[in-house]
Amino acid sequence: MHTFTSRLIKSQIGRKLTISIILFSSLITLITTGFQLVNDYKGDVDRITRQFTSIEKVNLDVLAASIWVIDERLINTQLNGLIQLPDITYISINDDSGQVWISGTPTPENTIEKTFELFYSSGNDSIPVGTLLVQADLKAVYDKLLDRAIIILLSNAIKTFIVAGFILFLVWFMVARHLHQLSQYCKRLDLDSPFEPLKFDQNNKKGDEFHQVSLAINTMQQQLRTSFSDIKKSKQELQDALTDRERLLALETSYKEELARQVKERTQELEQSLLVLKRAQEVLVEQEKMAALGGLVSGVAHEINTPIGICLTAATSQLVHIEELLLLIHGETTTLEEINAILEEYQESCELIVSNITKASTLIQKFKTVAAQQSQEELKTFNLKQALIDSHESMKILFDKQQVEVQFDLAPELEITTNLSLLKQITTNILSNAYSHAFKKVDKSIIIIRAKLADNIINISIQDNGSGISTDAATHIFEPFYTTSRNEGGTGLGLSAAYNAAILLKGNIKFEAECELGGACFLISFPMGQNLKDDEQRGHTSESVS
Repeated sequence: MHTFTSRLIKSQIGRKLTISIILFSSLITLITTGFQLVNDYKGDVDRITRQFTSIEKVNLDVLAASIWVIDERLINTQLNGLIQLPDITYISINDDSGQVWISGTPTPENTIEKTFELFYSSGNDSIPVGTLLVQADLKAVYDKLLDRAIIILLSNAIKTFIVAGFILFLVWFMVARHLHQLSQYCKRLDLDSPFEPLKFDQNNKKGDEFHQVSLAINTMQQQLRTSFSDIKKSKQELQDALTDRERLLALETSYKEELARQVKERTQELEQSLLVLKRAQEVLVEQEKMAALGGLVSGVAHEINTPIGICLTAATSQLVHIEELLLLIHGETTTLEEINAILEEYQESCELIVSNITKASTLIQKFKTVAAQQSQEELKTFNLKQALIDSHESMKILFDKQQVEVQFDLAPELEITTNLSLLKQITTNILSNAYSHAFKKVDKSIIIIRAKLADNIINISIQDNGSGISTDAATHIFEPFYTTSRNEGGTGLGLSAAYNAAILLKGNIKFEAECELGGACFLISFPMGQNLKDDEQRGHTSESVS
């Protein structure tokens, strides 16, 4: 009996289940008891209220008539009758003359009281004669509710503990003891010892879960024993294989020596082939350089030739105008209007020459920007967001009629150290390119500029929701003088200058074909601070040596 009780108490599953049942049952008991007590309390209060209503309907007129005639005996009789009603503990009557009739003892707390005005009916008139105060004590109601709560809680507690104890016994008898037997069996399990099947005590039901568990464990043990036997056999075969492996390793060593000799011979042949390949590659590089130089020269010639040709035509026209002017000056019939007409044509030719010379100078200046050496401006530390805003504002003056929503997505407090003029050259050219070409077929123009600092590298992305850049044009957009809008005045030097400035910052710029807004996207990255300054110093040193 002691062993059975100790096992029953030590069953952790049973204890947890029992505690859970007790707690849940206690919660349900408290809730239902609370609802029942509330309903009983409301019923008692309603009963007292009905008594007040009954007094109002039955006794008020009689009391008012008794007070009117001041019938002491009848008043006291009615008070004694009212005080006998259940839960009524105190009644007082005050008439208009100040006389008071009292029955019972007043209670200062836990009471319900109601005051009634007394009116004597004389014909069609109602004459006030006093007031009636009725007080009901709730102490008896509270005592009855307390007794009822104690009885309900005790009965439910006894019932819960009996049910929980019975469930604890069932869990131990039907589950816990079999699990204990299973754990003991697993502890004794040894694959080298003879097979002993698992059988649960007093388990004659062939279809229950523990019977299925025993069958599964016995089947698994047999499979493990078979596998263990196979492993032993494989171990012996592995030892034999190791012996063969040592023999094969010796044979492999001789093969490797022969292979090393052959590889050495082949390496010498490959080295010779590599020298030939390098020579061919150098020839191809030179050919590509010459092709690029030809395209560059063609672009420069085309761009410069146009304004120079116009200047030549205007200058030739001026010579003709001068000859005409000389003839008119020496003529006798010359009029002032004829001279003014020639001078006006001469003035237009001069203006045309100045305009095209200025255009040629601008093209040459832009070309110098593409091929210029790095600016000697010292590195500056500045707020990146404000610098990007200033760069956009200075560029937007040229496109003040365009409405473009520009969003800046970067930390407001981000401070960087780099060459500010080169950075503005990059961003201004990219933004100018977007304003000029991106938004011709877009209803709402949007540009998003993002920037972040990672591992001392500045990463800036500029994207728009414009029509984008074709695949063919994307392969040439950074080449000098390449443009898809030459008939609209494009020179093809903006993105080339931006590329050159990025290289001077020891960084790079690239075009992304796919972006969030669906238009063009440019990614700029360059080092900041001391890294860039060290690279500049090394560059100056190498230049001085050369």
